[in-house]
Amino acid sequence: MSDDLVKAESGAVPEWMRKASTGASIGNIDNSDLKPPRLKVLAGQSPEIMDGVPGAQVGMFWMTIHNINLGPAVTGTPIFLRKSYQLWAPKMPGSDQKGPLATASDGIHWDVPDQTFEVKFPGNSRLYKWHIKKTVFENKMHKFGSSQDDNPSSKPAATLTYDVLWLIEMPNGVRQLCVFTNARTGITPTQNFISTTRAMGVDQFYQRYRIVTEKKTGPTGDPYFTYNYQYLGNIRDEEEGKANRALWEQYRKSGFVTDMDEEAANIDSERAEKRTQYTGADRHAGTADDEDIPF
Repeated sequence: MSDDLVKAESGAVPEWMRKASTGASIGNIDNSDLKPPRLKVLAGQSPEIMDGVPGAQVGMFWMTIHNINLGPAVTGTPIFLRKSYQLWAPKMPGSDQKGPLATASDGIHWDVPDQTFEVKFPGNSRLYKWHIKKTVFENKMHKFGSSQDDNPSSKPAATLTYDVLWLIEMPNGVRQLCVFTNARTGITPTQNFISTTRAMGVDQFYQRYRIVTEKKTGPTGDPYFTYNYQYLGNIRDEEEGKANRALWEQYRKSGFVTDMDEEAANIDSERAEKRTQYTGADRHAGTADDEDIPF
């Protein structure tokens, strides 16, 4: 066996190998089998921060799998957006629930309809029953008051989520496909971004944006980080445009995989962050909802 190997960490690809490579498939797979890295904004309770991962810093964009700090802003092109709803159980002490109880992958119909779930909330002894029908909207699971039928201001049981497949410009100049998941406090800036893509007169995969983190102040005066979108213009290179359109065609047909364990970890970190910023009588009085508390 030859010891003449290129070290993986060197990143070098011999010229003969580059020319000989044809994109051969490893097997009968397509894009639906591939799990792109996740783009996220790190919060104080993010697993990467809590675990002391080298380079992780609060308020910075982070690319999972590669484990790279991308700084306070990233630039890229949106390729494809997927709207969905998830039913997440309230986080209870000792719970090992990882994924959602139910998902409406198309943003309308529950993947597995006609189910009933029994859930409890911290500090509340009552057992609540969540019954899902065929669609999210039949019994208004997306509306406030649906998670606790005795509290009209309780958060929606079904969480609206936008998963956006982005082609992000990495520090080394390479463009990397990744998924940026937007839920809860990320919904409003993402809906504004969606409206912008529709108003530009060209398809979204020809447009370029900068996503920037923003430092704000929470209800108790503690700082937190959110993000916003800045439209930069349209790409000018025709070949780049063709490549982007080809990506859209591929993923429009096949979809893409997101890591629900990673999403569960993000939700847990958001909840923990919120608890450190919003406590006391106002919370128990129901004057605000957990989903409106910044993380």
